[in-house]
Amino acid sequence: MDEFILSLFMANDKLKKTTLYQILVGKHTTSVLSYAYFYDLLPFFSVLPTLDEAEFYRKLEELINQGWLKEEQQQLSLVKKESGTSLLQIPTFQSLNFFKFGRKEEVCWRSVRFLLQAASFLGKETTYVPLENAPIYTERVRTIIHQYKGDLPSRLYQEVTEIFQNLSKEHADLLAQTLSGYQQEGEAFFQLAPDKYGAFPWPSLYKSAAIHHFLAQVTRHSEQLLYKFLLPLLLQNYNQSMLQTRKLIQQGSSIDEVMQQRKLKRGTIQDHLIEWALADSEFPFTNFLSPKTQKKLKQLPMNSFTYPFKELEETFDATFLEIRLYQIWRKKATLC
Repeated sequence: MDEFILSLFMANDKLKKTTLYQILVGKHTTSVLSYAYFYDLLPFFSVLPTLDEAEFYRKLEELINQGWLKEEQQQLSLVKKESGTSLLQIPTFQSLNFFKFGRKEEVCWRSVRFLLQAASFLGKETTYVPLENAPIYTERVRTIIHQYKGDLPSRLYQEVTEIFQNLSKEHADLLAQTLSGYQQEGEAFFQLAPDKYGAFPWPSLYKSAAIHHFLAQVTRHSEQLLYKFLLPLLLQNYNQSMLQTRKLIQQGSSIDEVMQQRKLKRGTIQDHLIEWALADSEFPFTNFLSPKTQKKLKQLPMNSFTYPFKELEETFDATFLEIRLYQIWRKKATLC
């Protein structure tokens, strides 16, 4: 656990300890999500949803007493910066993205495993022990089998092969060994994790990194069967109310019209827009930022996300929403 916590500080000079805890357990507010994004911690949003707050603070105190961290006005910073590496700089864990995939990673991978198992037995045997028996899995797989019939095995083989070829060898080997099918029994993740990842929370992170890598590849191919099969589950990773707002905006409604239709406050709609901007690489920033506003906000300091909003609003004559969207837009541009 110590190594994991320290790895979160490698890319940042200071982190607010209360907000860091809220990120790790997944407190779903726009301020926490934005903080996570600007401090490069969004991939760890809700990574440890059951983390005990008192225990977390005790662990931080131990790291402070051991000389790894120092605390100044509720801000924590790394003392021994040469001692480690940011987790997302380690190839094995670069694919971690709990914000995008964490909530439904387990049900997504179990659905894929069951679909592949069922497809592998088509035309061979009708009697076998299914990996799943809950309707959430069986009904959806039954629908796919009925829709694609005899073409299903070949289509899945082609798509899965392509995806595995785009994964790292480590992730591809790990996931492949968990698959079950005709004349093949898969192993459990805990049986496959290397000894060096044996202590909490590393086994879970090791598994999640591979699954997230797989799901990221699936989302790049909206025309494929696997994407269509997993899409309803992938969408459940997001705030469902935000998705409703997004749909109305995409259909041409203004913010005021969405407020009226959904009977929500302006602040709530603004929160939805900010979360949408954080989640979507194709968010339409120019729909909410006029050329005049963009020109003014180009003068924002690069670390303007650390400034009080009241000060920024007065200085740049822009709204909270405009400033926050521009900050996100600019950071996205630097990451491209």
